Amino acid sequence: MKVVFVYPKFEKFLEGVPELNKALVDHYLGQYTTPPSLGIPILAALTPSEWEIELVDDNNGDPVDFDAPADLVAINCFTPQATRAMELADGYRAAGKRVAMGGFWPSTMPDEALLHCDAVNIGDGEPTWGRILADAAKGRLERKYVGGTRADLASLPIPRRDLFYAKRGYDWNEDLVQVARGCTYACSMCAIPAHAGHRIRLRPVEAIAAEMAQLRHENVYLADDLLFFPNRRLEEWSRALFEALAPLGKKYFVTSTMALKTDDALLDRIARAGVTSFYCTMNVDPKSIRALGGDPTAQAELADLVAKLEARGIRFYASIGLGRDWDGPGLADTILELCATARIRTAEFFLFCPYPGSSLWDRLERQGRILHREWRKYNGAHVVSRPLDVEPDALYAMFLRLWREFYAAQDSGDVVRNLEPDRTDAHVAARRRRASAEGDR
Repeated sequence: MKVVFVYPKFEKFLEGVPELNKALVDHYLGQYTTPPSLGIPILAALTPSEWEIELVDDNNGDPVDFDAPADLVAINCFTPQATRAMELADGYRAAGKRVAMGGFWPSTMPDEALLHCDAVNIGDGEPTWGRILADAAKGRLERKYVGGTRADLASLPIPRRDLFYAKRGYDWNEDLVQVARGCTYACSMCAIPAHAGHRIRLRPVEAIAAEMAQLRHENVYLADDLLFFPNRRLEEWSRALFEALAPLGKKYFVTSTMALKTDDALLDRIARAGVTSFYCTMNVDPKSIRALGGDPTAQAELADLVAKLEARGIRFYASIGLGRDWDGPGLADTILELCATARIRTAEFFLFCPYPGSSLWDRLERQGRILHREWRKYNGAHVVSRPLDVEPDALYAMFLRLWREFYAAQDSGDVVRNLEPDRTDAHVAARRRRASAEGDR
């Protein structure tokens, strides 16, 4: 028996923004080809040995052969991949293959997905994967499998990263590690609770450390933004995690918002653990919303956080969203002024997407403000819903202006040193040469 895992191509964040100078996109920010997210390698690790496994990474340029032998084609996708995922599913089914889909988008839009595949897994894949394989072997897949939020993270296998470690074409020399699932918050724009549950499930610290020790790369993304939540249970777990990571000698990229604890003991701990980049999403939590609204106390808190992190060798990486209902025409000026005042040197700017599964999607759909369902454009670089106080074209112009003016004020060498996944001199020099050549065209 053979299962073919398929990871569909998707439009990289700024790939579809021709108005931005190519040198800016490549030189400052990179257009990296990354390995698949963890869904596929986790399920591969749970696949019985009698099944042959193949990974077709369409996003990496792997050839897609619809006629190649397969007893099951398993397509994993998130929302920006959905357009391509449906095309691939149609192609495999036309060639007589059984196709199952799973991941964020199929879990939140199962009926649309089922127009293109034989089966959809909703939620966690671990509880249902064995049954899906058994049913595929018998030639009779059910239409829907509901994994829900039932996966026990204490029993998660170490993902089969060898599936993509052996492939060529990736230039993102990082590893991705999942430490938890679910979220107790109900942020309107976030689909995580709908997909992974409102209860936070934590992986055991010893299991995370054991997986870390087997990783190939020095740089590691901790793929969850709850490490700094102000909750006693999470604080104790997070403290134990960072203490366990410190001896491993890795460099970590972590994510959060301004709604976090920033005491010196915590920041000292994450610095000792090896955290080098702190990715902070803004315009999503009350503190950053107040800062962007001009509140001097919140702005001072932001500047203090940036300074504390930078003093410990941790780069503050602002990720600022545009297009909330309270955002007005003057938002770009406010953002540029705030970045300068807070001494933010690394940032990205994105257009809010109402992702299926979020309460924002439900509200904007009821209000008739969803502009289209061209899923490939749901990647943060396109206006896909109608703003309240800014015209779509004006919002997009604001987005372009922020990218241009923010990075025009930065030192290129400083930015590259803190964004390049592979920070060796040879790699950085090669990307600079390529960006310079492309920028001159």
